[in-house]
Amino acid sequence: MIPTAYEFHWDLGHIVFLGIFYCVISVVTVALGTALYHWLKDLRDRRASGIAWKETFHDLPMERRHCRHEFRGTVPSRICDNDFDCASCRLHEAFMAAERGIDQEACGTPPLGIDLPEHHFFHRGHTWVKPRADGTVDIGLDDLMTRCIGRPDKVLLPESGNELEAGDRVATVARGPYETRILAPISGKVVAEGDLVDGWLCRVQPSDPELELKHLLHGREAEVWMLRELESLQRLVSSGAEEATTLADGGQPVPDMMQAYPDADWDRIWAHLSLEV
Repeated sequence: MIPTAYEFHWDLGHIVFLGIFYCVISVVTVALGTALYHWLKDLRDRRASGIAWKETFHDLPMERRHCRHEFRGTVPSRICDNDFDCASCRLHEAFMAAERGIDQEACGTPPLGIDLPEHHFFHRGHTWVKPRADGTVDIGLDDLMTRCIGRPDKVLLPESGNELEAGDRVATVARGPYETRILAPISGKVVAEGDLVDGWLCRVQPSDPELELKHLLHGREAEVWMLRELESLQRLVSSGAEEATTLADGGQPVPDMMQAYPDADWDRIWAHLSLEV
């Protein structure tokens, strides 16, 4: 049945059979090769993203790595050593048990005019997560990051069907010469594309709804964290701008801080807010 076989004879039947046979082999080979290529590419991208985040995390200065339970008042001071991954932290559940019965709700006064919606959970890369009734969540940029970016020139958002890992790049934002990555606050599958103009980046089906919110900040702890972020922003803006608003003394960030303070080092500020430095 094959040309190298003993007493093989070319005829119409053999030609048709071999044509179909080798077409099938070719299709299967191409399909397997394509699948293998995409699998290896996806594996490499995920591995690279995970490694990049771990390296970035440990490059963060100590003042950027304070444990969320310090914000909650459970411990006077503690530095996170676990990539902000509360779900796998050996002490998180013990801290939570110690906090039961203590009122951890928001105090009701937004820090210096920054909007912290009650039903939002906040990632330290300045994104928020809002759970929906159908089990999905919306992801967007928080009010401070939005004010610091102003009107971006370009926004690259994830497409429906994309798989996200917490700490991966979920979006890229650019304005003028500045560009920054936006980290995914949770893991899951993108089910709808957002619109930054409308305040959100994407809608996601969480990989594990019970675990995906554990590392995010909420209520009082989000307020304490935001106050510290505002203090850091004040120092960064003041270091490069001739006339910077005094946030700590009651000044409020304007809607477009880049336009208000063009002399500030916005490359450094964006990197700071998105946990790149």
